[in-house]
Amino acid sequence: MNNFHEQAMGFVYQQVLHRLLGCFSRPERIALQLLIQRLLVAAGGVERIGNYRVMVVHEGGKECAYTLAFLRAAQLSIAGRSPETFKLRIAILRQPRMTANVMERIQTQCNELFIYEDMRVELLIVDEQSTTRLHKQTVFESLPSVMNRTQVLMSGHLTQGDARATFFYSDLLARAKLYRQACRWGARVDALIDRRPPSHLGQYVTWIQQVAEQHGHAPPGDDHESFENAVKLCSKLDDDYKEFLKLPPAYRGEFSAISGGSNDIDVINIFDCLCHEADVLSSQVLMFVEGPWNIKMLDIEEPQAAVVLVAAHLQGLRGTYQYGVEYSVGADAYLRRASLENQCNERFKGQLIKRLGASFNTPKRIRKLHGVATQYLGELHGVNNEQLGCFICSPFVNKADDLESFLQNCYPEKLQYIHEFRRVLMDPDSSSQVDIAWLESVSGLPLASLQALYHMEKTDVRTSNTLIATLCAHDPSKKPWHPVLAG
Repeated sequence: MNNFHEQAMGFVYQQVLHRLLGCFSRPERIALQLLIQRLLVAAGGVERIGNYRVMVVHEGGKECAYTLAFLRAAQLSIAGRSPETFKLRIAILRQPRMTANVMERIQTQCNELFIYEDMRVELLIVDEQSTTRLHKQTVFESLPSVMNRTQVLMSGHLTQGDARATFFYSDLLARAKLYRQACRWGARVDALIDRRPPSHLGQYVTWIQQVAEQHGHAPPGDDHESFENAVKLCSKLDDDYKEFLKLPPAYRGEFSAISGGSNDIDVINIFDCLCHEADVLSSQVLMFVEGPWNIKMLDIEEPQAAVVLVAAHLQGLRGTYQYGVEYSVGADAYLRRASLENQCNERFKGQLIKRLGASFNTPKRIRKLHGVATQYLGELHGVNNEQLGCFICSPFVNKADDLESFLQNCYPEKLQYIHEFRRVLMDPDSSSQVDIAWLESVSGLPLASLQALYHMEKTDVRTSNTLIATLCAHDPSKKPWHPVLAG
């Protein structure tokens, strides 16, 4: 029965491979052979490939779907030529952006590629406390986190709503513990698949190393280039970041080696294997695993699109709150600038940004962006535009220096209470009867967090040595969209 089942499934996998390869263009077929050769060399030859395990992180986007299709094609191609093939571990990190809709897409891809039925594939859902195998029947629910919401809002206040500092830094640092959990589940992982340009990983490792050194976590002599060390440093910085924002301690387990004390996990870069100059959005391979996608439908849950559209949304709100102009002015300026900067970028991100810029180029279309971004951030982080506008004005930091102008410009009816507001922010034991509920509503933060902000300073990379300022100062992708972080 077992032999019959294996033969039947082997036939099914051959059919999947046949259909998948039928979608590959000639350049993609050449790229696939390059990927297969790279994996065989990394494993030490075809005779060792059956004991070789690679891990790829799936964030839910088009690039990840495209990468997964290539890896599955490579896995099934090797299986058709030799007795064994490599093991593939797919790690889905349970972070705020992993919504139920995004998860549904990933499950659709896994169905198309017959991943659930294949014991050579390990499909995992990972959070800080547990790692579990994902099955076809698994029901996924988005779980908004109070800590995440507070982290986003406090980061926003400290940076006046800088998009990367507000939404990306905490997300990046938190990934380290999830990577560690995914690697330590089950049998040892031999290699991590990296689909980004080779220089990208080096820039980010250098960034984290510089930040860690400034905050006492990277003594000279450490193996700075290792994956193990990068995860360790990010984990420590993640704890520091939460402590800096006066958040309760996250789950902390004893830090032990990912590789179980043996050799470090390799990183296999496959950027050049993924036809990075091709129009990924129109690829038949992508359509096979996910179906056609119309960019004009505005899928803000596409990770790369979310980065751009959330930043454009914040710039639109910044124009309204700080400069008194229409939302569309700020949002349009951001999209135009982003499109111009990516004019010569033919990678997926460049293609996407240019399409977004062309799709949201009228006031009516930008109003649609406003509505979708508002809903997205509300569902993802539990924040609304009033709270985003509040942290753009940042009225509570620096001992509430800007509270008066904030009230005068946005809530003049509350200006009469400014002294009571200051008193309750300054003194945790104040017995003032001022409307604390309004402060908490307009900011989205509990009073304790507002009182913490009162004693903190705005981020200025030129003068501050706080963790968030150090991250901003060395960020390889930082663009000075507004003067506070221009450095």
